[in-house]
Amino acid sequence: MKYEEAKKQKALLNEQNEILSVKLKSFPTIEMGLVSDDVRKSVEYIKAKREFDKSFNELREFNSWFIKSFKKEYNEERRNRFK
Repeated sequence: MKYEEAKKQKALLNEQNEILSVKLKSFPTIEMGLVSDDVRKSVEYIKAKREFDKSFNELREFNSWFIKSFKKEYNEERRNRFK
Protein backbone atom coordinates (compact mmCIF):
# COMPACT_ATOMS: atom_id res chain seq x y z
CA MET A 1 0.00 0.00 0.00
CA LYS A 2 1.30 3.43 -0.89
CA TYR A 3 1.17 6.47 1.36
CA GLU A 4 -1.67 8.20 -0.51
CA GLU A 5 -3.79 5.04 -0.46
CA ALA A 6 -3.10 4.61 3.25
CA LYS A 7 -4.16 8.22 3.89
CA LYS A 8 -7.45 7.59 2.09
CA GLN A 9 -8.02 4.43 4.14
CA LYS A 10 -7.22 6.34 7.33
CA ALA A 11 -9.70 9.07 6.40
CA LEU A 12 -12.37 6.46 5.70
CA LEU A 13 -11.80 4.74 9.05
CA ASN A 14 -11.87 8.11 10.84
CA GLU A 15 -15.15 9.01 9.15
CA GLN A 16 -16.77 5.68 10.04
CA ASN A 17 -15.59 6.00 13.62
CA GLU A 18 -16.96 9.54 13.89
CA ILE A 19 -20.37 8.44 12.57
CA LEU A 20 -20.55 5.64 15.13
CA SER A 21 -19.39 8.01 17.87
CA VAL A 22 -22.21 10.45 17.10
CA LYS A 23 -24.68 7.56 17.11
CA LEU A 24 -23.42 6.41 20.51
CA LYS A 25 -23.57 9.94 21.93
CA SER A 26 -27.17 10.31 20.77
CA PHE A 27 -28.47 8.13 23.60
CA PRO A 28 -30.08 10.03 26.49
CA THR A 29 -27.93 10.81 29.51
CA ILE A 30 -28.63 11.52 33.15
CA GLU A 31 -27.72 14.71 35.03
CA MET A 32 -24.02 13.87 35.32
CA GLY A 33 -23.70 13.22 31.59
CA LEU A 34 -23.57 9.45 31.89
CA VAL A 35 -25.81 6.99 30.09
CA SER A 36 -28.30 5.45 32.52
CA ASP A 37 -28.19 1.75 33.36
CA ASP A 38 -31.57 1.18 31.71
CA VAL A 39 -30.28 2.56 28.42
CA ARG A 40 -27.00 0.62 28.72
CA LYS A 41 -28.98 -2.62 28.97
CA SER A 42 -31.02 -1.91 25.85
CA VAL A 43 -30.31 -3.91 22.69
CA GLU A 44 -29.87 -0.74 20.62
CA TYR A 45 -27.20 0.67 22.95
CA ILE A 46 -25.34 -2.62 23.20
CA LYS A 47 -25.28 -2.93 19.42
CA ALA A 48 -24.11 0.69 18.96
CA LYS A 49 -21.42 0.30 21.62
CA ARG A 50 -20.16 -2.95 20.06
CA GLU A 51 -19.99 -1.34 16.60
CA PHE A 52 -18.16 1.70 17.98
CA ASP A 53 -15.67 -0.42 19.92
CA LYS A 54 -14.92 -2.51 16.83
CA SER A 55 -14.46 0.60 14.69
CA PHE A 56 -12.26 2.25 17.30
CA ASN A 57 -10.01 -0.80 17.58
CA GLU A 58 -9.67 -1.03 13.80
CA LEU A 59 -8.72 2.65 13.66
CA ARG A 60 -6.24 2.27 16.53
CA GLU A 61 -4.54 -0.72 14.89
CA PHE A 62 -4.45 1.01 11.51
CA ASN A 63 -2.94 4.18 13.00
CA SER A 64 -0.26 2.13 14.72
CA TRP A 65 0.66 0.43 11.45
CA PHE A 66 0.38 3.68 9.48
CA ILE A 67 2.80 5.61 11.69
CA LYS A 68 5.34 2.77 11.71
CA SER A 69 5.14 2.15 7.96
CA PHE A 70 5.09 5.77 6.77
CA LYS A 71 7.09 7.54 9.46
CA LYS A 72 9.26 9.44 7.01
CA GLU A 73 6.39 10.62 4.79
CA TYR A 74 4.17 11.48 7.75
CA ASN A 75 6.84 13.58 9.47
CA GLU A 76 7.67 15.39 6.24
CA GLU A 77 4.01 16.20 5.64
CA ARG A 78 3.65 17.56 9.18
CA ARG A 79 6.73 19.73 8.79
CA ASN A 80 5.43 21.16 5.53
CA ARG A 81 1.99 21.80 6.98
CA PHE A 82 3.34 24.07 9.72
CA LYS A 83 5.64 26.15 7.49
